[in-house]
Amino acid sequence: MHRLSFLTAGLLILALTGCGSEPLRRVDALTTSPKPLERPIEQARSALAAAPTCCSGIDQLPYQPLEAGFTGDVLIDTQAPAYSFETGKSFFRAFSLPAGGPSFEIRLYSQAGSSVLAPNAMLLDSRMRPTRLLDGDDFTYVPPTGLKGDSLDARIRIDRSQPEHPGNERYLILYTSDAQMAGQTVLQHPAKAYAKAAGNEPPSIPDPVAPHSPVGVIRLVMIPDRDANAPAKGYVPGYSIGQEMGNELPGTPGPAVLPETSAYYRQAIDAALTQKDLERALRLAEEATRVGDSGAKKYLLERIEIR
Repeated sequence: MHRLSFLTAGLLILALTGCGSEPLRRVDALTTSPKPLERPIEQARSALAAAPTCCSGIDQLPYQPLEAGFTGDVLIDTQAPAYSFETGKSFFRAFSLPAGGPSFEIRLYSQAGSSVLAPNAMLLDSRMRPTRLLDGDDFTYVPPTGLKGDSLDARIRIDRSQPEHPGNERYLILYTSDAQMAGQTVLQHPAKAYAKAAGNEPPSIPDPVAPHSPVGVIRLVMIPDRDANAPAKGYVPGYSIGQEMGNELPGTPGPAVLPETSAYYRQAIDAALTQKDLERALRLAEEATRVGDSGAKKYLLERIEIR
């Protein structure tokens, strides 16, 4: 197990065993955005090509625990482990998410400079089954604002309104892909940003271009829901969220529903009917159907007839 170590300067470093770089670096609210890795892209690509694949499967990746409310920098450099994903070989960092507590949002900011890592973010449930995949269509370029520099940004909400739900998303993998590494991001020229801030016409000058790199720095911010005690309404497990957001894994068929998932929904439907909350029972049956439990609606009808 990885252990937390504390530094008196107020930085919290979580060190991965066997890695020569700091995978995570905690920052406080007053810390400016980190500079992206400025290593020449060709050197980084050569290092990636030569790097051994760390593991035989996604379930074997070195997952590092994230505590609730974490804010820090994820360093994906040539010392990070490498894995051959379906989208290509990539350096990566993998994390286990808090299982309990309130629902929360993860905000990702991939720092841009002379280059930028265009991220993919994969979420998995407690059985290591992929639930959502965020790629280039989900990360948006955002020009500098305040102390924040150029970055590719994305937001992910993690539902914890039903902590024991078997479909909850429990793992996060940050990496890139062959398609992403072949691209580039056009940044806003600082002079144009200054002119816009001053209310002036931006100068007619070319914007800088940041080619996509295998390495980079991603700011990761976890923000708990404000009202942790609010009652759960319309809970949607990870697989259904992925389908509704259009973030399904391409070419991956929907997984067979697990017996414990069916059992969970049937127990929840029974509890709702006991409380005479037919609306909730219907909603649970709909959710169960979306995650592959085709018999949930029939079960609900049978329970209503019995009563």
